[in-house]
Amino acid sequence: MPEEVVEAAEPADPAPSAAKKPEPVAAKKPEPDPSGSAPVRPAWVLPVVLLVIGGLLGGLGTFFLVKSRSVSYDAALVDPATTSSVNGQVREAVEKSFSYNFADVAATEKAAKELLTGKALCQYNAVFGPVKEVAPQQKLVVNVRVVSSAVSSLKNGHATVLVFADQVTTRTTDNQSGGGTAMLRVSAKDDGGRWKIDNLEMFGATAEQNRQLQGC
Repeated sequence: MPEEVVEAAEPADPAPSAAKKPEPVAAKKPEPDPSGSAPVRPAWVLPVVLLVIGGLLGGLGTFFLVKSRSVSYDAALVDPATTSSVNGQVREAVEKSFSYNFADVAATEKAAKELLTGKALCQYNAVFGPVKEVAPQQKLVVNVRVVSSAVSSLKNGHATVLVFADQVTTRTTDNQSGGGTAMLRVSAKDDGGRWKIDNLEMFGATAEQNRQLQGC
């Protein structure tokens, strides 16, 4: 009996492998410029920047120049020696001129003539006129003491001084005293090296005092 020839079966094709994902392609970096130069900017940028900076510096310079001139113009802010001298002389003038002793009227009037001038002399006479009338009978003594003062302005030979003063009036016939605090704005002028009071403004003055001063 003839033998059957069995043909070997061909191996089956292997199962198809999973499809491969495409590998990402790296983005190409821009190659540096071999010349090494920076990116080109518009030619007008630099002049504009310099113009802005120049304008800013010029404005600041003008501002500080104006401020320095305004400060130096008022010596009360930059000349302490003169300011102190003016302050001291005005304090002395207020105390000597407006203190009054019935027993030495001549001394008070002499001080007023030496330390007051212009409108201030008129104001002095207006205020002390009524005092002089009653002083001999009541034997009045008026003591004025400046407790605080400050120069607020000093320029062109003129000064403005704010003054706080205590005033005590004593009637020596019965030793009765009364007083109060006065606030004054004093104007003074340089008269050959001596600062003299040429105007007085009294804050909180009574109606009678204002009436007395109206004629000056």
